[in-house]
Amino acid sequence: MKILSLLLGVVMFVSCANEDSNKTIHYTISTHTEKNTSELKLKMNFPAEVDGETILLFQDQAWGQDSLHNVLASMKVLNAEATITTQRDSGWVIIKHHNDVKELEFEYTLQQDTEVELTTMNTYRPIIQPEYFHVFAHNLLMLPEKIVRPEGSKFNVNITWEGFATDYSLVNSFGSNELVQSIENTSEEKFHNAVFVGGDFRVHNLNIEGNKVVFAIRGDWEVVKDTALTAILNKTIRTQRSLWQDHTQDYFAITMIPTVLERGSGFQGSGLTNSFAVNATNNEYLELEGLVYLFNHELQHNWTGHVIRNDDEEKQYWFSEGFTDYYTLKNIAREQIHNLDESYFITKFNTFIQELYTSPVKEMPNSELTYENFWGGQEGIQKLPYRRGALFAFYLDHKIQKDSNGEKSLDDVLLEFKNDAIANDQKLTHPYFVEVVNNYLTEDVQPFFNKHIEEGKLFDLEAIFTDFGFDFEPTATVFDLGFELSEDRESVISINEPSNAYKAGLRAGDKVTGISYYRSPTFPANFKVLRNGKEVEIEYVPAKEAKIPQLKDNELNKRKLSS
Repeated sequence: MKILSLLLGVVMFVSCANEDSNKTIHYTISTHTEKNTSELKLKMNFPAEVDGETILLFQDQAWGQDSLHNVLASMKVLNAEATITTQRDSGWVIIKHHNDVKELEFEYTLQQDTEVELTTMNTYRPIIQPEYFHVFAHNLLMLPEKIVRPEGSKFNVNITWEGFATDYSLVNSFGSNELVQSIENTSEEKFHNAVFVGGDFRVHNLNIEGNKVVFAIRGDWEVVKDTALTAILNKTIRTQRSLWQDHTQDYFAITMIPTVLERGSGFQGSGLTNSFAVNATNNEYLELEGLVYLFNHELQHNWTGHVIRNDDEEKQYWFSEGFTDYYTLKNIAREQIHNLDESYFITKFNTFIQELYTSPVKEMPNSELTYENFWGGQEGIQKLPYRRGALFAFYLDHKIQKDSNGEKSLDDVLLEFKNDAIANDQKLTHPYFVEVVNNYLTEDVQPFFNKHIEEGKLFDLEAIFTDFGFDFEPTATVFDLGFELSEDRESVISINEPSNAYKAGLRAGDKVTGISYYRSPTFPANFKVLRNGKEVEIEYVPAKEAKIPQLKDNELNKRKLSS
């Protein structure tokens, strides 16, 4: 019996070893530059399909980009006779080979397919320059379809970086400056939701409670310095991990690249597997305060969005985006990140209120929020769940504190959500949310939830602020253009007579030849109109007073927010 048991053990070991080898993909990546054109060359080894047709996955449309197959400069099989075809619609590269081929050695080359200056509009395409590269995994590393699917299948990846100079930084979602990488038991979703950068990046290493955080940044920035950004990231990550009582992530990477914009500023961030990729306009208009908000919002998604997952994505955006926005302000203020305190919270929160209460879709029911209209560009829809959810989180936080005599807060609810998600794979559903929150309140939150989240009715902020003892102004100065333009934006079709536009002399029927304004109640709007063959310039402040309560920036409110 002992001999039989030993033999069975050997058989099982061999079987597992074979299974692992059939689930392992090997990549070798190198770079080449000639006549100012750079490319990444990738060689991959993987098991071939026994029927003589092996499919590799390489998306042609992803993350708002199309025609991504244009970056493929060449493809060939090195160890067997084969034909290669692509199917853009399905995102397939199809290799047909003899069915006796056990393993394929496949080589392909990537080149940047855009020639324009790098803006926030094209950072989601592969960037491959002599000085650096910046590519998301779904546009870099092809995956054998049979190995990585069906959804949830696990596989292993080995990556060798070959021929890179010693001063060439290599940072990605799985490691930093490692020439040989081994990624075990990953999935298509996790592996392709990653960022890979290399080149003239400055790499800053942070140690947070024994865990490694890498900040890789490149470019000569006009108004921001590495030291300031590193300090902000350090405090942000420490604050968030302490809030969530979660120091389990032993590696995390943040990458940042500069983009071009003549006037104004812009920035974007993408939360990824073990990483966060940022791009921002490198000019005099870039504000560090905006980056503080971006870092705090997007890194918060490690929990509200990644650990605590929505059951029905768009229908729970009020939570994953709205609660994230609230905690972005709360964390910044209570930890005074970049010296921003409760005054910052009050200013930003008042802006959230204004944006919700002046939105053209301010009372749209939650059931009407869909993938199509959220991403469809209709005015106000994208901000709606952010602002509605942030105001709801404010209400719940202070309601829980009041009902518990200060012993509990919304922090405790979020921790319960996190623990349930980890222990039971619990997703965020509306019944589950109400059930958990009710454990922290003296009365059922369901009617309030139905009215303001499900039905989308506006909050009675005067009653809420009064109930919780906050000082507030009953009105706000909000943006108001004061007139309606024709669809072709060439004439004024109607005007509100009490508006600043009317007071400045603008009239219905005016032919518009020039338009310049920000959607802000503080910056002047400038218009040129044609009257009697002459061009007339009109300037006014596009603002009005509206009955929208606003928190006062005073010591009483700051004290209540900091408690």
